[in-house]
Amino acid sequence: MSYQNLNLEQIKILQNAIQLFSSLEAHRLQASSVAGSMHWKKINGKQYLYRAYSYGKNRSLGARSVETETIKQQFEQNRLAYKEREAVLREQVKLHAAYIKANQLNRFPVTAARVIRAFQQQGVPCRVVGTNALYAYEVVAGVNFQPELVATNDMGLLVDARQGVKIVSGLKGDTLLSLLQKTDRTFQRLSANQFEFTAANQQGYQIDFITQGSDPILEKDAFEALLQEEDLHPVSIDSLKWAISSPHYDAVVFDTQGMPVRLPTIDPRAFVLHKWFTSRQPDRNRLKQKRDYEQARVMVDVLHNELTHLPVSPALAKVFPDVVQQGASGDFDGFSL
Repeated sequence: MSYQNLNLEQIKILQNAIQLFSSLEAHRLQASSVAGSMHWKKINGKQYLYRAYSYGKNRSLGARSVETETIKQQFEQNRLAYKEREAVLREQVKLHAAYIKANQLNRFPVTAARVIRAFQQQGVPCRVVGTNALYAYEVVAGVNFQPELVATNDMGLLVDARQGVKIVSGLKGDTLLSLLQKTDRTFQRLSANQFEFTAANQQGYQIDFITQGSDPILEKDAFEALLQEEDLHPVSIDSLKWAISSPHYDAVVFDTQGMPVRLPTIDPRAFVLHKWFTSRQPDRNRLKQKRDYEQARVMVDVLHNELTHLPVSPALAKVFPDVVQQGASGDFDGFSL
């Protein structure tokens, strides 16, 4: 078998670490309520309470009174409590990282994890649809895939061309390349080609930006036009329109240092169909074809034996063409959505 079930100790450690990170994520959702600061500002001899934000905006909350003094006091108490809880949770996450490593659950490439965190912190939407998606599925299934199945020296980041404005807005003045360089300054364009979509660091780890084929409703290069000319330009692959329309799926995985990251990807059944289809493309590298097919086949086994809780997905049936669904079903012993 191409995967191994986790033992009970590993499952316990994994569940505890995931719950802890989920608590940290939930805590951080409150960040906006304690963002910035409050201060008194004297105007025409009277004091007014102002809320200041990190992006430069100030807002008056009214003249000094018992009410505004209470508002300021409560804000400062909440802000202090937020910071204290953040510190405790972060320390606990670091502590659990040691347990994760000791139980050999630290599997996701650390370079890829840093990139995903950087994109999430700036609100740039993306998903992982290639080999690295298997790390999300194995955590949910409670298994470890054999190394040869998940070993890769690159990560494909799928960005939705329809979200071009949101992506560029999330970059906040950065480019796709400069955001990569914030995680590792050695990332450089793979070539001088104007439409390069790949960057590599000095260890040779590559990040590929990919997107779906042109939507007839959009102008042909509408998304590309939003990117800076010297930036990386995601390559359009027509079949990715099925993946981009597939239900979102994510899981908390742990990088090689034992630290958590929420990995955004696609429904595992969509992964099977996507990999089966790519394995059948005549222009696909023969070695990659074989690996695509094997990854799809193994995921079918995991779906049949481990991920039996997944509900029937009419949405997936609508996304993928019948010929793809029927082809995968014929090759993989009645695989269905």
